Amino acid sequence: MSLHLFLITDMKKKEIIKPTTNSKKKKIKWFDVFITALAIVVIVGFFAWLIIHTYQQEKYEQAAKEKYEATLPAPGVILDHKMVCMVGNLYHGTDQIRVTVSDKTYYGCNQKSVRELNTDEKVRFGIDPYSKKAVDKALAVIAINPDKTGSILYFESKENLRNYFRQHH
Repeated sequence: MSLHLFLITDMKKKEIIKPTTNSKKKKIKWFDVFITALAIVVIVGFFAWLIIHTYQQEKYEQAAKEKYEATLPAPGVILDHKMVCMVGNLYHGTDQIRVTVSDKTYYGCNQKSVRELNTDEKVRFGIDPYSKKAVDKALAVIAINPDKTGSILYFESKENLRNYFRQHH
């Protein structure tokens, strides 16, 4: 009788241990495969999105740049003061913020520019590229710089502007 009990307990151990061990291994393997595949799909999807987003952003920026450059006046054409940022020395093509200092009118493109025009006298002057003299931006003749897209030049007179463009282009 004791032998019979031993066999039953031994069989029960085998029956209980074997099926549960095999089924756990299979479940863990399939779960690991699923998680790994999901991680790969997520990572590849993220990088694909990043590449597409970057490409579209570059395309948009290039189109905006081309549009801006197409609207630039020709070099040598006298510009309206209100179309330029006198702090960044750039042509914007739209009315900028008017700043009056000592009965002279300057233009800035943002609040920082307005603050600088009001407080820093050096910002209100440019150098005439022809005469090399300092010129008050509020009184200057302004034209597009032919050597730097969107950048502007300040001249003390129309004559200096004409002479400069005859010499350089």
